[in-house]
Formats: sequence, C-alpha cells, structure tokens
Amino acid sequence: MAEPLSIRRRVLYALGNPGHQISDRIVVLIAVYFYLPPPGRGLETRVPAQVFFGFLTVYGLATLVGRLFDTAADPVVGYLSDRSRSRLGRRRWLMILGVGPMVAVPVLLFFPPGSAGSLANGVWLAALLALYFVAFTAYVAPYLALIPEVAWTQSERLRLSQLMNGLSLPIMGLLTAWGVGLDLGRAAGLSAEDAVRWLVVGLSLLSLAFCIGPILAIDEARHTRVAHSELGFREALIATLRNRPFLIYLLAQIFFLLGLNLVQPAAPYLATVVLGRSEGFTAWLLIALGSGIGLGFALQRALVTRMGPKGAMMVCVALMAASLPLLGWLEPDVPGGPRDRANLVLCFAAFALFGIPAAGVMVMPHVLISQLIDADEQRTGAGRAAMFFGVQGLLTKWVYGVSIWIFTWLLARFGNSPDAPLGVILVGPVAAGFAAVAFGLYAFYPERRVLAAGLRTEPAASAG
Repeated sequence: MAEPLSIRRRVLYALGNPGHQISDRIVVLIAVYFYLPPPGRGLETRVPAQVFFGFLTVYGLATLVGRLFDTAADPVVGYLSDRSRSRLGRRRWLMILGVGPMVAVPVLLFFPPGSAGSLANGVWLAALLALYFVAFTAYVAPYLALIPEVAWTQSERLRLSQLMNGLSLPIMGLLTAWGVGLDLGRAAGLSAEDAVRWLVVGLSLLSLAFCIGPILAIDEARHTRVAHSELGFREALIATLRNRPFLIYLLAQIFFLLGLNLVQPAAPYLATVVLGRSEGFTAWLLIALGSGIGLGFALQRALVTRMGPKGAMMVCVALMAASLPLLGWLEPDVPGGPRDRANLVLCFAAFALFGIPAAGVMVMPHVLISQLIDADEQRTGAGRAAMFFGVQGLLTKWVYGVSIWIFTWLLARFGNSPDAPLGVILVGPVAAGFAAVAFGLYAFYPERRVLAAGLRTEPAASAG
C-alpha cells in the first residue's frame, strides 16, 4: 500500500505548478511583446513584422517550428516515463533532466544576436523555442502524470488540483501584470529593454526554486502504487489514440485552449493601444481577472458536487463564450476621452467574467483526464498516465503555437496601434467563437461511462 502524501509534501509538489507556469508565461506573454511591441513603448521590433503568403509571420513561424519539436517530444517522454525503472522514480528522473533548460532558455530569448527586425533573430527564436518546448515537456508531462498516482480518488484530485492552482493564482496574477515591472524599471532609470531582461532573470530564478519542490517531495517508491507499462511505443500510442472518450475530451480541450491562449497575451495591447495607458495598467485588468478567478474557485466545489466535473467545465466554457465578445465593442481613446469610461467598463467586465472559466481550466482538465487514466488502468492493468498527458500535450501544445500564430496574424493583418486597432479588438470575439465550439464538443464526453469503467475503492484518509 502506497503512503499518502503529508501536507508538507503536497505543498512542495503543488509548487511545481506555478514553477513551470512562470516559465511558460515568460515565453507566451512577455516574449511576444518584447519581439513585437506596439509603437512608442521604448522597445524595438526584433523580427520582421510582415505577413507572408497572406497568413504567416516570422514570429508565428518560429513558434510553430518550436512546436514541431514539442510534438515529437510529448509521446516519447510519456512512453519513456511510463516504462522507466530508474531508481530515481519513473517520473522524477525526467523532471530532473528537464528543469535546467526549462528555466534557462527563456532568459536567452531576450538576448537575440541580430539587429532590430533581423531575420537572424527569427532563427534564434525558433532554435531556442525548440529546445525550450522539449525541456518543458520533459518536466511537465511526468509532473502531471503524478496527479492520479499520488491522489487516488476524484475528491483527492480535486483538492490537490485546487492547491496547485491556489498557489499559482497570486503568482500568475502578478506575472500577467508584468508591465508593472517594466514601469518600475523605467522609473529606476533602466531602458525598457533592460527592465524586461532583469524582470525575466528574476522570474526564471523563482521558477527554478518552485520546480525543485516536487523533485524533493515525491519518493515514488513510497507514494505511488501503479504498475509499469510493458507496451511498446507504437502499441502504447495507438491504444491511447483509439480511446474514443479521450479523443472527445481532447478535441473539446483544444478549442477551449485556443480561445483561452488567444486572450492572455492581449492584455498589454488592450492597456496601451485601446485604453491609451501604460503597460502597468495591465495590473488593473488582472485584478479584475483575479477577482473572477477567485469567484470561480469558490464556486467549483459546489458546481462539481451538483453537476460533476464535466458539467462544471461546460458552465465555464459557456461563460467564456458569453463574456469575451464584450471586447469587440471597444473603441480606442485616451484617458478622460469620450469613449474612455465605456472602454473601461467593457474591459473590466470582460476580464472579471473571463476569470471564472480561467479558474475552471486550472482544475477541471486534471480531474477529467484522471478519470480516463483510471478507466485505462482498470482495463489494461498498467499505469500509463504519462502517455495520456504526453498525447494531450502533443496536440494541445500545438494549440499554443496556433494561438500565437492567430494572435500575431491578427495584429499584422488588422493592426496593433491606436490608429489601426482592429487586430487587438478582434481577439475577444474570435476567442469566444472557439469557446462556443468547445462547449458543443464537451457535451459529447461520456463521463458516466468513464467513471464506471475506472471505479476504484476509496483509500484510507491521507496523513496529516
């Protein structure tokens, strides 16, 4: 019988969540702004901003190249982890291997070798993103695979996921308001470029400190009770892709994440291009978002109890589809101008309402995929959690690349300046459309059948 995690070990494990998310947010939020800043913000455009073939940007192409390597890494990492018999544990040895480059490469992104607008910077970006995404997968896929292995019931997984994201919430809120750090750096006499670089170095060190927590906390020989997979790579991959409930869940998740990740990098553009304020004003938008996330967390347990994880997720997706079109009504103005008050109301309302589904995506997918992993383990007798997370990563991480491509295409095609703001304004309605598709797909997920197939006996209460 495996030993339950103590409170201290649960907290150390949960710290890995904000740890890898800090690294991810540097790449997804700050890097795109550093390479493609709006005019007049003290930063140079680092890569060519032209659109090729009517839809392709250099930044978007570099991101997609990185995702190609990421795509190859996801199922391989899952396979190696599920079959490993390392004395360090079948999850921890990969986490140790990946953590160093995962936190170092984001720093290097902000030191491109070429001049402003140089194609060489695009090559630099593509190469570093390829390395980063492989290292990220090596850490995150085994980390997430531990959830159903150290938390054995749906209620325990919900509590662990809430702890993971409860620790992430204040840190991610501060990070998404990274523009405040840029303003403080300018006030201290730094150039915008140096202020961003110092901010990224500090965040990467914090990411490293957090990511070490799970490596120290989990002794897999003591805390997990799952049989090793004996399937070959091809058999394991095919078996996962033939799991119809998993494919339904995955397709719904893809469209939901497309919308979610399209909105996240838009906040500093909304603050500067539409509202006429500095990047630091992003912090106020994120306070509204944080209030919505807090409300979402408060409602989660009641929603799950009443409707189940699937029903709770569908409520979140529906609210996202209903709230984001508000951003389509924005019209650029300056503080105190005739449209300023209406713009502020629309932005704050959209971000506050968007926070509720953002809280859902932090928790519910972990619970839903754990249902599928349980059902597969009961059917096959082997724990293949890393392969499920690996295949999920294979497809959903392409979503991050595609969402950045869509975002940068909108900016390049329709504009990202006060004189040509349509690219920024369209982000909300486009994201809402993706959420509406996700809602329809989640309706087909057969949660009751999956739960019945993966039914486990409730273990003894966890240690204190």
